[in-house]
Formats: sequence, structure tokens, C-alpha cells
Amino acid sequence: MSSIHILTETRRIENIGNRIFKVLTPQMNQKCQDGQLMVQEHENKLTCGRTDIIIIYPEIYDEAALNEAGYVIIPEFLIPGRPYPIYIYLFSIVTYCLNPLMGQREAAKRTRERFGLKTFSHTTLGRAMKKLEKLINENEGEAQETTQPIKVEDVDAGSFPTVEQTIERKLKVASYLTKASAGDRTLEQEARQVRIQPDYRRPPYAGAFIDACHNIVGYTFLKYHRLLL
Repeated sequence: MSSIHILTETRRIENIGNRIFKVLTPQMNQKCQDGQLMVQEHENKLTCGRTDIIIIYPEIYDEAALNEAGYVIIPEFLIPGRPYPIYIYLFSIVTYCLNPLMGQREAAKRTRERFGLKTFSHTTLGRAMKKLEKLINENEGEAQETTQPIKVEDVDAGSFPTVEQTIERKLKVASYLTKASAGDRTLEQEARQVRIQPDYRRPPYAGAFIDACHNIVGYTFLKYHRLLL
């Protein structure tokens, strides 16, 4: 039986001396045990620039109802089983979608540079795009209502047939992210490399773009009851 996800937005990745991030504090853990709840801890290694951080997040069960689904509590920045924080995936998607002439290889390269990564491939970006497109397409009637696509430069379809084939996909994804972020223009600024601060090559992760990422994740979870990626 699969567990139910619960997102928590109360904590973010900061300067972690021992490189361990625990979602549950010892006090919260004790309260769970006092309430006859079983807590199973899961680990997820995240690559944050040149630093690896271990995220420890709980799965909570009721001891009296072990045959029922448990509750997995995860922070908004985490995609369980994935090696990067959500900010990295969203930066690569935004950069790719808001630059109509850009390919996935260039977007992946810019992502590596912005976040100080040794590796982040265009295939990783491609998989993330497919997952997000699937979410949007499954909820297209609602996701696209009242949404105005971000304007991009006109493209000569005859000269760039590959761009013509991908421009509609890019606009659809960009429109959804803009709506989910409440129209935050920071997405466009990051995509066009207008912003160079704050420095995302290491934690702490803070600033307008990080806030926009959290808004996108929270919007998607509240509206569709599922994780973004």
C-alpha cells in the first residue's frame, strides 16, 4: 500500500554544519512515539553545488492500524529518490522554456553553472519536462484556464523546424509555471540570466526565485494533491 505524502514548508536548506537535514526535530519525534505512532526514517542524498546533504524524512504509521497507509512528511524542496533540490530542476525547465531558441544541452549547461554542479545532463532536464508535461496534460482543462502564455520572440519556423516543433510545449509549461507562481517575473529574470545574485552554488538557498519555486510546488500540491515532479 502506498503512503500519503504531506508537504511541509516550515524549513529550508541552510548552512548545515554536519550536512544532515532532519525534517522531524527530536521533540516532534518524541511526540509521535508518545502518541503510539511508529516512525520510520528514510534518507535521501541531495547534491547542493559541491556539497552533499543527507535529508532524513519520516514515514509515520498508526501502531493500531498497520494495514493502513502511512504518511510521508517531506519538505517542499525534496523530490523523493531524486539527487537534486527542486530548485535545480525548475531552473533548468524555466531556462529551457523561456528561451525559445535554446536546446536542452545549453539549458543543462547553464543550470550546472548557476548551481555549481559537476553534472546535470540534458537527459535529466528532458525527463523532468516529460513529467511536468504529463501533469499539465492530465489537468489541462483547469491548468490552462485564464492563463496567458509568457511572450517570447517570434520564430521563423522555416529556418528553425526543431524550434517550431517544441515551441508549443515550451509555452504550455511556461504558462503553467507562471500561473503556479502567481505570475512571479523572477522566473523570466532567471531564464534570461538577468539575475546573478544570490549565489546558488551552495546553501543557503534564499531569494525571490527560491520563493517562487516553493509557491509552484505548494500550488500544485494543494490543487492536484500530487508532487510537482
